[in-house]
Amino acid sequence: MNFQYYIIFILFSIIDYSNSYKVLVFNPAFGASHSNFLGKISDILIDAGHDVTMLIPIAMQGKKHLVGSKKVKNIIRIDQDPRSIELYKQTGAEDVLRKKIWKVESDIALFFKMAGNFSKTCGYQCQHVFQQTEILEKLKNEHFELGITESLFICGYPLFDHLGVKTIINADSVLFMDIVKCTLGEPSSSTFYPALISPMTDKMTLVERIKNAIQMLIPVYFSKMRFEEELSMIEPYYNGSKTWEELLENVAFNMVNSNRYLDYASPTLPKTVFIGGMQVKTKKQGTPKLNKEWDDLLNIRKENVLVSFGSNAFSSEMPDEFKKSFLDVFASMPEITFIWKYEQENSTIAMHLSNVKMTTWMPQSDLLADNRLSLFVTHGGLGSSIELAYQGTPAVVNIFKIPLMADQPRNAHMLTRHGGAIQLDKTNLDNPQMIRDAIKTILDNDSYTENARKLAQILEDQPYTPAEVVLKHCDFAVKFGVLDTLQSEGRKLNVFQFYSYDILVVVCFLIITVVVFIVLYVFQCIKICSTIFSKKVKNE
Repeated sequence: MNFQYYIIFILFSIIDYSNSYKVLVFNPAFGASHSNFLGKISDILIDAGHDVTMLIPIAMQGKKHLVGSKKVKNIIRIDQDPRSIELYKQTGAEDVLRKKIWKVESDIALFFKMAGNFSKTCGYQCQHVFQQTEILEKLKNEHFELGITESLFICGYPLFDHLGVKTIINADSVLFMDIVKCTLGEPSSSTFYPALISPMTDKMTLVERIKNAIQMLIPVYFSKMRFEEELSMIEPYYNGSKTWEELLENVAFNMVNSNRYLDYASPTLPKTVFIGGMQVKTKKQGTPKLNKEWDDLLNIRKENVLVSFGSNAFSSEMPDEFKKSFLDVFASMPEITFIWKYEQENSTIAMHLSNVKMTTWMPQSDLLADNRLSLFVTHGGLGSSIELAYQGTPAVVNIFKIPLMADQPRNAHMLTRHGGAIQLDKTNLDNPQMIRDAIKTILDNDSYTENARKLAQILEDQPYTPAEVVLKHCDFAVKFGVLDTLQSEGRKLNVFQFYSYDILVVVCFLIITVVVFIVLYVFQCIKICSTIFSKKVKNE
């Protein structure tokens, strides 16, 4: 009997293998969240038996180690273009991300300058990719059936077209990209749907709606500027002629790092697929076992608080007054164990505090999944926000109001509306009393934990897991390609047509015409009556 089961297993394996397909993932080394997102999609496909190759152009030297996956074996790296490296050095972009982020406010002039320089580096790097003729020839000969990339850069799309990859999936590591929604003809709904960089919720005043509409248009403008720079730089090398609009609108699906049970409700098209949370191992799948060091640490005290500001905002680069503020909070709450992600090895800054564990790395997702962790003080990055939502951990979300961290305010109020988190502006990080009050508010009020766990239960019991959605849509795309029936004609309409302003103009014209006609008719009637009356009076 066992032998028969073995034969059946082999037969099914052969069938599964025969249905496997080859995938090329264009995954620039730019940011951990971006790499990890595309890396997780790659892992899901590999686990299903598909052959994945990852092309990694290095977009920033400080991120050149990024892969995002431990399962991808076929990895091809392309070094960063020397012109791009030099421009990053001149502008100090990486320095802004690490050091100045703590103090820089929302400076529109700085935003424009950095966006312009970023577009240039993207253009240099895309041209550099297309100049790697030997690598591209090898990739072309692989005959990939599916290409996956992110719309942060347009470069992957003309590259797939150049290599002859017919079926492409856009996979954005953010909640959505305004430029993609616009190109696909998806309603923006700026009157009630917060823009990606919006600090407003879905309940807005007239002034806030105006601001929200502007905040939707700004990213579209800068994405367009970046895309055009990339395409202009590759003109001598790209064997196609498609515009960025044509490249984006012809994706098979638009996968976004959003979850409908977590994010705000909005109208979407069939092409938009929600896969937020695919990277999280939920408690339903089994609580991960912490190693002895972390397990023992969580057992020391009844309450445990994790403090981490992600991979861009380093605690070690905080202004001294911010560090002092956190140390004062830690010292004033000795009954709580604080786990502080601090990126400087062997730092002695908290050596005098027995309740503080400083670490350059920790198993964040596994800690969040442990019920002994009471609270997460976070920067509001999307990856961390989704993890804590899935694991049911209450949070204090610190908001960074600068353009390069622009989704954090939205992530914060997206979480707080579920009742399991509170917001704290980063400008208050020099005030230990405000930090302490925020922590105590959550720890002393069970409703935050209850609401956080209710949200986690909703996400855990959603009808289809995000990982299933990824796999099924990739399989579907390979089988059927780009379906014209999923294309929205709305993508071809201008603003006046899309929002029916032209109809409003016609209606207004008709109403005015009718009103004018009625007024003229009334005046004519009055004139006739007046004439008749005058004649009658004269005769009398």
